[in-house]
Amino acid sequence: MARKSALVLGLGISGCTAARMLADAGYQVTCFERECHIGGALFDEIRPNGIRINPRGPHILHTDNEEVFRFLKRFGAFYPYRHRVLATINNKTVPLPLNARSLEILFGEKQASSLLSRLTAHFPDQERIPVDLLMKSKDSKLIDLGRFIVENILTLHVNTKDGSSFSPLDDSYENDDMVDLGTDDCYYKDSFQAMPIQGFTSLLENMINHPAITAYYDTSPLSRISIHEESSSILLDGAPFKGPVIYTQPLDRLFGYKLGALPFRTTKITIRDLQTDFSNESAVIVMPKGSEYVRITESKHITLQDISGHTTLCMESPYSSVVNGWEDPFEPDLAEKNRKLYSQYLELAKNYPSLFLLGRLACYRNYSISESIEQAMQCIAAL
Repeated sequence: MARKSALVLGLGISGCTAARMLADAGYQVTCFERECHIGGALFDEIRPNGIRINPRGPHILHTDNEEVFRFLKRFGAFYPYRHRVLATINNKTVPLPLNARSLEILFGEKQASSLLSRLTAHFPDQERIPVDLLMKSKDSKLIDLGRFIVENILTLHVNTKDGSSFSPLDDSYENDDMVDLGTDDCYYKDSFQAMPIQGFTSLLENMINHPAITAYYDTSPLSRISIHEESSSILLDGAPFKGPVIYTQPLDRLFGYKLGALPFRTTKITIRDLQTDFSNESAVIVMPKGSEYVRITESKHITLQDISGHTTLCMESPYSSVVNGWEDPFEPDLAEKNRKLYSQYLELAKNYPSLFLLGRLACYRNYSISESIEQAMQCIAAL
C-alpha cells in the first residue's frame, strides 16, 4: 500500500509540530524552508562568548496545556524558568505586570491603595486584569489606569475623547494580564513554565528527526509549490498534489500579492556582547516611550548559562510597519484595514480544500509557542 504524503511549507514551531504529527500518523512528509536553518522566530544561536541568544527576540514556553508540554518533552530536556520583565516608566523601573509594588512606585502609596481597592471591587474573582477590561470598566480611575498602561507600556493608539470606546489594536493584547492584584513579579501565571536545556533550535531539529520526514532548506516553498485556480488544487513541481499541504508562510505571498501586500511589523535588533557578569536586573526591560530601544533582553537570565565575565544584550528598536512582500516579517500589523485585507485572502484560500493554514504569518495573528502547537495538533488530528 502506498504511503500517504503531505507537504509542510515553513519549519517554524507550527511547521515542525505538524510535520512530526503527520509522520507519527503514517504520512511521508516533505518540508520546504526558505531559510538555511530550522526554527523561524524560535531560531537560536551561540555567540562567540558562548551565550545562546534568540536573535529575533525572546520566546518563552509557558502553558496550562499539559499535552503540549508532554509533546515537547519528547524531543529534549527542560529546566524550570520563571520569566521576569521590568518596565522603565517616567524614569522609574517597575515589575510587569504592574503589581502592588509597581503601583506604589508609580503613583504613591495612597493612590496605589485606592486603585487596588477599586480593582478588587470590580474584579473580585481575578488575580490578574487584562488592560482591555480596565478600559471597558465603568470606573473612571480604572479607565485612567488602563489608558496609562496603553500609552506608557503597550504604546498603542487610544481614543483620547472616550476611554470606554477603547479597543486594542492587536487581539494578542486582549489577554495580556497587565495588573496583578498581589505582589507576584513573574510575567506568566501558567502551570508549566520552562525552557529547553539545549535551546529551541536543537529541540526542533530533534522533532523532525524522523525517517518519514524530508526537509529541504534554503528553498523557497513557492519555487516548488503553486496554486491552480481552475481545479482548486495545489501543484508540486507543476503536478497536482493530492495530500494535505500545511502552509505557514504569509498568505498574500501564496497568492502573488494579487489583492495587495499584507503589512507586517518589523524591528531592528542590535546585539551587543559585554565583558561583565550581568548588565540588567531581569531578563527583559521594556522601555516603550521616548527611547532608542523598546525592549532589551539579557539572554543569560533566560539560558542560566554559567559563563563568568560575559553577557549579551539584544536591543530592539521601535516597531515599524512594512509592506510590498517584506521578506522577513516580524509579526502582523493588525490594524482593522489590514485584517479586512487578510480576510479577503482567507476567502481565496478556502477554495483549496487540501490547504491548511498554521501559525502567526499564515493566520495573520500572534500566537504563543503553546498556541502554535495546539493549533497544529488540532489541525492534524482532524485530517
